[in-house]
Amino acid sequence: MRPIERGEVPTDTKGQPKQYRRYDQAKPDLIKRMGEYCSFCERFIPTSLAVEHIQSKHYQPQLERSWDNFLLGCSNCNSTKGSRVQDDVTQSNYYWPHLDNTFRAFVYKPGGIIDLNPALNADERDKALRTLELTGLNKHPNAFVKPTPKDKRWNHRREAWDLAQQAKMLFATSNNSPSMREFIVTQAKKNGFLSIWITVFQNEPDMLKQLIQVFQGTCHQCFDSNGQPTPRCGGEL
Repeated sequence: MRPIERGEVPTDTKGQPKQYRRYDQAKPDLIKRMGEYCSFCERFIPTSLAVEHIQSKHYQPQLERSWDNFLLGCSNCNSTKGSRVQDDVTQSNYYWPHLDNTFRAFVYKPGGIIDLNPALNADERDKALRTLELTGLNKHPNAFVKPTPKDKRWNHRREAWDLAQQAKMLFATSNNSPSMREFIVTQAKKNGFLSIWITVFQNEPDMLKQLIQVFQGTCHQCFDSNGQPTPRCGGEL
C-alpha cells in the first residue's frame, strides 16, 4: 500500500480553508494532491474514482465533509470497507496510507498476492492483517476468502507484476539507457501499483528514486536516498 501525502485542507482564493458543500467536491483537490490512484489497492482509476471516507459518513455524519476524513477509493475498496465499518471503528486499529509507511506492512508476490511482511512483530502483524481484511486486499482465488466476480483487484495486481517483470528484463538488456528508464517509469505511472514496481526494482536505487518521484502524492520521507523504505515520522511503521 503506497504511503501518500494528503496534506492539510486546501485553501480558497482568499487563502481560507475550503469548506465543501458536498464531500464529492473535494475530489479534484484530492486528485491534485495524490493522483488518480486508489489509496488502498493502488490501481490507476481515470474514471469512477470516489472520495473515500476513512470513518463512515453513516456512523460519523459530522465528518462527512471533513478533509481530514478523506482519501480516494475505487468501487471495490470502497464497498468492501463500507460493508465492514461500524460506528466504533478506531483509526488506531489499522494502518493508513496517509499516516503510516504502509509499504512496510506488506509484501507483494506473483499472482496478485499481498501478504504480511514477515519482519513485523506480532502486534504489527495483527494490525496489518486487520487492514487487509478491512479493504479486502487479501482476497484472491486461492485465498480462504475469495473475491467476487466483479472484484478484479487481484488480477490487476497479477497483470502489474507481470508487466513490471517484463520491464525489468528490458532494463537488464538495454544497458540501462536513460531512454529505457524513462519509458519504464512512464509505463509504471500509467499502470499504477507503485508498491509492485518498487518491489520488482528493489535492487536498482536509481529506478526506485525515479518511480517514487513520478507517482504523484507519494510520501518521499518514507524512503531513504537509495529508495529503501524507512519508518515514517509520526507514523507507526
